[in-house]
Amino acid sequence: MNMIAKHNTPKLLPWLAKKAGISEQRAVALWRESERWAARQAAPGSSAYFKLAVDRLLELTAAESLREDAASFGWRPWARAQARCWALSMQLAQQGSALTARGWRLIGSAGQNHQLG
Repeated sequence: MNMIAKHNTPKLLPWLAKKAGISEQRAVALWRESERWAARQAAPGSSAYFKLAVDRLLELTAAESLREDAASFGWRPWARAQARCWALSMQLAQQGSALTARGWRLIGSAGQNHQLG
């Protein structure tokens, strides 16, 4: 069971952490900080409380991501962009392979139908 599942955190937290390029543990800490901040602004458990907490979380993760980018002297955004390009290339290769295999199956089934008829 991962760290996120042990705590009462929003389901978007792992996605948000990955998008911001921070660890899930750091995202949990930012969520806790957001909850404390929202509790001072609204009644805990209310819809206003959760809206404030999520809005604050988004602000904190954006700031954390910028801090990480600055600490890497500009390399981190480039490396993340490069990783996205590689992931996209692999997805395109997989889709192309699947389309090619489907085409060959269609050709094979058409040939079998022609021989039977």
